[in-house]
Amino acid sequence: MTKQQIIKIIISVLIAALTALGAVFGLSSCNVTRTITTKSEYSQRGDTTVVIQTKTIETYDASKKLPY
Repeated sequence: MTKQQIIKIIISVLIAALTALGAVFGLSSCNVTRTITTKSEYSQRGDTTVVIQTKTIETYDASKKLPY
């Protein structure tokens, strides 16, 4: 093995390790949004209509706790 091949292998291993560390820290959190819509409609005699609509938006932020 030549000196250039050894250097290329070392650089490849370092890049792989840095990529793995970046993935661990970059993917350690997530954000989830859930929207719930409820609609209730009531009709009476004539042209009177009552519509009740509610919308709830819930957001969760989570992060992975590292063991150290």
